[in-house]
Amino acid sequence: MKERYEQEIEQLLGELESETDVPDTPPANNTPPLDDQPSPFTPRPKQRTRLISPTKLAVVGAAVALIGLLVAKFVWLSMAGMAIMVGAVAWMFFQRMGSQRQKYWRGRPVEAEPQGTWQRFRRWLSK
Repeated sequence: MKERYEQEIEQLLGELESETDVPDTPPANNTPPLDDQPSPFTPRPKQRTRLISPTKLAVVGAAVALIGLLVAKFVWLSMAGMAIMVGAVAWMFFQRMGSQRQKYWRGRPVEAEPQGTWQRFRRWLSK
């Protein structure tokens, strides 16, 4: 039994030596063509950034209102800051209600079915 193992080991070592003697040749390009689907690891498209966003506007409004409250000469500035904040909050609500973000799964956009009143009502009943 021991001799049999020794013979197999010598045979495997001999095959390895014969394989290493072969000059390095580049492997043939037998890979199948890739499909046009993106990889699941591709990054999502970046959303465009705005110069002025509702959040930035709310922060500026809060800062203006705070300056108006701290400096007695600029009391009118606090009212302007509060108006800017109210406008920013209204902009946030209208922005959320008016547009829907594109949903992604594995780097590909998912097309959602159009949601009508009847579909939403049926989903609400099923919950």
